[in-house]
Amino acid sequence: MLRNMLMGAAAAASLAVAGAAWAGPADDPANWRKVPADNLLQLTINGEDVLVELRPDVAPTHVAQIRKITRAGHFDKVPFHRVIDDFMAQGGDTSLVYPKVEYPALRGEFTWQRDPAKQKVTWIGTTADGYKLGYLDGVLVQGQPDELAMISYPALARTWMLHCSGVTSMARTNDPNSATTQFFLMRQPRVGADGLDAKYTTWGWSVSGVETIRGIKIGDEGENGVLPPGAADVLTKAVIVADLPADRQPTVYVRRTDGPEFMVKAAEIKVSDPFDACYLPAVETVIEKAKP
Repeated sequence: MLRNMLMGAAAAASLAVAGAAWAGPADDPANWRKVPADNLLQLTINGEDVLVELRPDVAPTHVAQIRKITRAGHFDKVPFHRVIDDFMAQGGDTSLVYPKVEYPALRGEFTWQRDPAKQKVTWIGTTADGYKLGYLDGVLVQGQPDELAMISYPALARTWMLHCSGVTSMARTNDPNSATTQFFLMRQPRVGADGLDAKYTTWGWSVSGVETIRGIKIGDEGENGVLPPGAADVLTKAVIVADLPADRQPTVYVRRTDGPEFMVKAAEIKVSDPFDACYLPAVETVIEKAKP
């Protein structure tokens, strides 16, 4: 069993709460949730696996396309052609390996209308312009307060994921509805008014492997991170975990950010800046790896 601490500062303490002897996350559903295998994307990069939790609740159309491309094998052996050290690793340009394959451009899903009754956020602060910051099922989000939804019809609140380290997002041109296959993996945060939030479609987050993402070969600053043909690291294999044989499927648990243990610690957190939120202690994950 491997414990992973994601998106936290190097010296940050875990949000796990000390208590009685712990049998395991499967025995504590009030504080842990199991990620469905169909929502787990396994990326093999430089011999290491990155596990991404897909978020169809945030970007359903983009997640459907990511699944389709993955299951067709068209992400396999595609290079990370643009990598900027303190920013992100961009890949997924299927035309570089599969030039005859085309996928449709998608309408941007930069934000979504959240129903507070169905998607409970554990709030940890408010920005200077009145937006709330909090955790939704392990990921950091920003958006309108629940109180606004209560006086709105329909009762929904505009919400978006923060581009913290480990988040997966969709690349596009200046046309907001031009994303097709290219994506990027966040190496460091780019959040707030001058960042990427609510401008690019986030579709998942890395529950393991952030250091592998940070280890992808970077490009030259003078070339805006673009690597020459043949020089880039590649995505060796992408697979939906549900498509693996049962005895090869890793099992992933994420600490419930609406669970009682997490909420005790979250009540002590007060932040007003999305950048500071990205460097809070990580949400804990437990990964039970398949037997070799």
